[in-house]
Amino acid sequence: MENKQIKKILKEGNVKFTIEGYKNGRNKLTTFSMSDKGGSVWNSLRGMNVGKFGSKYITLYSFDMLGTRTIGKIKYSDIKIIEKIPYV
Repeated sequence: MENKQIKKILKEGNVKFTIEGYKNGRNKLTTFSMSDKGGSVWNSLRGMNVGKFGSKYITLYSFDMLGTRTIGKIKYSDIKIIEKIPYV
């Protein structure tokens, strides 16, 4: 899939996907949800908010208990879409 297609699917929200090469080559199942206020990416009980959808990356951020901001990026080329989750 091309970057534009993956970006479009993610912007629609409620998607399950894996990230290739995450954590020493182990694929992790991740869910993405999008609402009117923004999006978030979750893996088990950990999550990050979407900062922006770039042309090659999704930029994510989160804050710890002391207010320190952590930023991460996921390449669209590393994302493999598994399924769309129906809205409840």
